[in-house]
Amino acid sequence: MSPQNAEFDMVMGGGAVPESAAREKSGAPSDSALPEPAVNPADRIVLMDASLNLVVNDPADAASKITDMAFAKGGWVVESNITQSVYGEAGEKYYAGQISIRVPADTADELKATLAEIEALAVEVKSRSLSGRDVTAEYTDAQSRLRNLRASQDRLLKIMETAADPEDVLAVEAQLRQVMGEIEVLEGQINYYDTASKYSLITIILQPYIPSQPISIGGWHPEGVAKEALEDLIHGLQDLVDVLIRLGICGIPALLVIALFVAPFVLVTRYFVRRYNKRHPPKASA
Repeated sequence: MSPQNAEFDMVMGGGAVPESAAREKSGAPSDSALPEPAVNPADRIVLMDASLNLVVNDPADAASKITDMAFAKGGWVVESNITQSVYGEAGEKYYAGQISIRVPADTADELKATLAEIEALAVEVKSRSLSGRDVTAEYTDAQSRLRNLRASQDRLLKIMETAADPEDVLAVEAQLRQVMGEIEVLEGQINYYDTASKYSLITIILQPYIPSQPISIGGWHPEGVAKEALEDLIHGLQDLVDVLIRLGICGIPALLVIALFVAPFVLVTRYFVRRYNKRHPPKASA
């Protein structure tokens, strides 16, 4: 078997020589004899998540404010869903929904501070939960596997450069595609851990505060009647003011015009009446 074929078989069989076999050959202690490396608590990869169940006056408005809050902190909205439902015999409408956001939260205290800001929007906090999942082992294992796969990829690329047999070329290409696919999966997993450890996922259920909804008694809305009565009063006052304005603008000039024509007639009439009375004084009664 040629050295090239031997190298190809080694890569096709799983890459490098197993570390356990190398340790046995060199006399190094086995994995079971090696102590597990200690991890600094500050270097641990912990995914911190939280969920809230809130009662708010207006779920749609609360969702909008939570969205603004997430963007202001440098986070983003993962999902937002506000739907309309009905309650009561009269089928009164109300809104409810759920919103999920990711916000920076390197520590538990930072996450708690963000939760307190969100809870300030609520009339009542029905439930609150926090969870943390340590994925340090999975993260370290994924990085180790990624390094091994990249090393295998480099060896396969070198074999491709010198391979002359078409069958070997096809076999190496198939193995290379498989290795590249596994690399993409591991890179995605590592990127997820990196993002999720820096940005906590907060899921908020938003329920309406029913007492803040319009009053309904068998389809009768007293607040609607009061509103209509107030509107009628305002409209009536508006009509009265409109009449006064029209009188002020149109009535006064009209009165002045009438006075210009009537006043001379009145004055002339009074003049002739007085003159007649002077010439024909009333006779004294016996």
